[in-house]
Amino acid sequence: MPMKEFPAATLTRDPTALKEAARKAPVAITEYRRPKFVMMSFEAYEALIAGHGDPRRSLMTSNMPNDLRTLALEALDQPYED
Repeated sequence: MPMKEFPAATLTRDPTALKEAARKAPVAITEYRRPKFVMMSFEAYEALIAGHGDPRRSLMTSNMPNDLRTLALEALDQPYED
């Protein structure tokens, strides 16, 4: 789902609407119809900088926690079943 966008003028004309939308999910603030800034809740920001904003990520097995590495390597040894 695409990020909701608000023109920069919303910051002064209707800041409450902008804040309410940002409480639910990050929103883009646009200038000349192009995204320039992102506004989000502090909780979303903390999750982002902690590396937990998006659980989809790629790891090398050497960087994985031991329990996760063991599970991943065991799964790779299993035959593929359709």
